[in-house]
Amino acid sequence: MAKEFYRDEGERVVISDAIVFDRRGGVIYLFKPRLTPEDVIASKFAAVIDEAGVRYAIVAGYIAILFGRARRSDDIDFVLEYLGEDKFVNLCRKARRAGFTMMQGNIESEESVRDVYRGYLVRGYSVRFMYGDIILPNIEAKLATTSVHRYVIFHSIRVVVNNEYTLRVSPLELQIAYKLYLGSDKDIGDAIFLYTLFKKIISLQELHMWCGRLGVDCGVLGGDNW
Repeated sequence: MAKEFYRDEGERVVISDAIVFDRRGGVIYLFKPRLTPEDVIASKFAAVIDEAGVRYAIVAGYIAILFGRARRSDDIDFVLEYLGEDKFVNLCRKARRAGFTMMQGNIESEESVRDVYRGYLVRGYSVRFMYGDIILPNIEAKLATTSVHRYVIFHSIRVVVNNEYTLRVSPLELQIAYKLYLGSDKDIGDAIFLYTLFKKIISLQELHMWCGRLGVDCGVLGGDNW
């Protein structure tokens, strides 16, 4: 379990039997005896991005799934730092070698990859990557084009899974507020799940700030802090 393989007693916050937060490093250690399909595909794409030297953060519904919420997702959302065309070509080259294909173009053709960059990414649209012949879930990647995107990447949290691989996820306070902003039953469920799980380490000041900026009521999360 997480609290067993992370042993720095003075710096840890035990979130659950499977999750430990390292205050000093700002790292979440997560133990998962069984990985979901989303976990496998997210970890493989994150490894590609890291190899390509691109900063990123995972956002949206997969974060709740990563930490144990029992639901599925059709896509795993990655926000990538704003990168030039050549760097995107290099990322796609590494993705192809790792077993990924591209929905909007032919990942084996540099010309096609460049067309996807110009026609989709720089215009603010997402690009979808499939792992092998798996259509769902897939990776939905977009470039950081707003100040919020850049904030998400700069303040992303490292999550070390089973001491085997690392993912970077959106700050929890922003993620919770954004899920409340989306407002569907599924999204509100994700927000409540994350708040309930991580309320020991969440900054209420940050959460209030993001809820205010997005115009949502934090009170739906429950508790006496609203």
